[in-house]
Amino acid sequence: MKKHKFVWIGKKVKIGKRVRIQPFAFIPDGVILEDDVFIGPHVCFTNDPDLICKGPDFWKGTLVREGAKIGAGAMIKAGIIIGKKAIIGMGSVVAHDVPSKEVWDGNPARFLRINNQK
Repeated sequence: MKKHKFVWIGKKVKIGKRVRIQPFAFIPDGVILEDDVFIGPHVCFTNDPDLICKGPDFWKGTLVREGAKIGAGAMIKAGIIIGKKAIIGMGSVVAHDVPSKEVWDGNPARFLRINNQK
């Protein structure tokens, strides 16, 4: 894993092989990053789906599947799955599952196109 300074990673985060995490990312408990994932600078994951701070008993995990890329400044809601080799555009707000090999962008994030990269 390549992790830069100023990254906050919770104690119960699972990180795969060859994961790259850029500065100022926030990754709370319950997030799983599979192999070959890229997390851009200022990406923020949440683990409280209702954002009302009920505590750890109500947190939901988020899964980022193998080879996914998340652009700078994206916000990822708790409890979703970002599919294999999916791409999230910078500044996107992701509130729904993103299927494998799809590119999503915007606020709220929406399907843009298929990722044809190998």
